[in-house]
Amino acid sequence: MLVLAKIVAALYSDVVFITRRLRVLDEEEIFPLMFNPSPENLAMGSISVGGYCFVALANDGCPVAAFGACLQKPAIFSVWMFATDRWPDVALSVTRHIRRVMMPEMIKDGANRADCWSMDGHDVAHRWLEVLGARREATLDDYGPLRKKYHCYSWTRSRLEKDGKF
Repeated sequence: MLVLAKIVAALYSDVVFITRRLRVLDEEEIFPLMFNPSPENLAMGSISVGGYCFVALANDGCPVAAFGACLQKPAIFSVWMFATDRWPDVALSVTRHIRRVMMPEMIKDGANRADCWSMDGHDVAHRWLEVLGARREATLDDYGPLRKKYHCYSWTRSRLEKDGKF
């Protein structure tokens, strides 16, 4: 019998637990783009930015992934997620929660666009974003102080309407 992970409102204690145990590629993707990179600052920033902020707890109650979205500009959300190496334990639950709860709420809140930036080579993240319906729409070279290549994945109301998903 498949037991889904529990999705809860994010608490600092859960998010900092996750940020202190990030997947290697999540750390490589996120920390260089922070002014004061540390697990504690990433956790605090994730909690304090507002918008949507959730944590996925594995069946044993261990925090595994933090995810959410924040309003960046009118009708434009920035979507984010990071996890520990136990990501496969909660991936299905997080995917379902985003599709069934978070995305409809964002649309109800007036979202016309949501986007997410991901570092080249973080293929697990890219495949997951595509499973969620995001499309890669831009690639930027020399992004951040380490001059990495990053890709923008997005969802737009126009595409959702065209595809009959809205």
